[in-house]
Amino acid sequence: MKELHALVDYENVQPALEELALLAPGFTDVWLFHGPHQDAQAQQLAMSHDRVTLVCRSGKGKNALDFHLSFYLGYVAARHPDAHLVVVANDKGYDPMLVHAKALGFAVKRVGFKVEKVPAVKRVAPAKAAASTKKVAQAAKPSTAKKAPAAKASVPAKKSPAKKAPAKKALVKKPVAKAMANSAPAKKIPAEAATPAKKAARPKPAAAAATKEFTRVKNALAKMGPERPHKLKSFLRHVESMLGKDSTPVAVELLVQKLVQEHVVRISEDKVLYS
Repeated sequence: MKELHALVDYENVQPALEELALLAPGFTDVWLFHGPHQDAQAQQLAMSHDRVTLVCRSGKGKNALDFHLSFYLGYVAARHPDAHLVVVANDKGYDPMLVHAKALGFAVKRVGFKVEKVPAVKRVAPAKAAASTKKVAQAAKPSTAKKAPAAKASVPAKKSPAKKAPAKKALVKKPVAKAMANSAPAKKIPAEAATPAKKAARPKPAAAAATKEFTRVKNALAKMGPERPHKLKSFLRHVESMLGKDSTPVAVELLVQKLVQEHVVRISEDKVLYS
């Protein structure tokens, strides 16, 4: 059985071990090329297979990791000339090198990796949620219509206290009115109880505003389509401009963290990838 070496550009694609087995069936060795910020994730993948070799990128540069992978491809090809070599990456910049390697008689190829099912599920979910809210709204309409007669029935009940009004006026002249005046401070209890409720409700508008800003920026990025920024610096400038004049570095950072947590974007070094 010939060896099959899979060389993964982990800054470009991040397949799981099970997905890698589909891209390079029957692989014997995995060479995982990653950046410093992906060290923990790469270590977890290496622990799941005993033939995974981690190669951390050294230095900085637009194609620094690409040159690392190309160097190791030549090294593996020289050590194992009969082995099959598979480069796992969506970057077509590897193709001229692989064409040259094929011309020299080596069995090499590149396979891409894309996750297309996740965005499809996210797009369908809001539509289902909207349909369910419409059904709830339609189901709620008959109940509100039934409550209307109850409100009309309560109108006559209010007339009976109105007849007792003259009796209350007569009581004001008697000493009993003074006792009622002394008991007036008891009315302050509901007011004091209402005060903490108002304070507790204050943070809610801020949370709602943050959610609106996140939704607005998310939708704005989706509308940009292929014109969305893929460089980290330009991406941060776009987010800052979307927030408006009152934006702060802290607000921009919190919003970017929210976009990453919700899988709207993925940041790798100085690149921004969109789901």
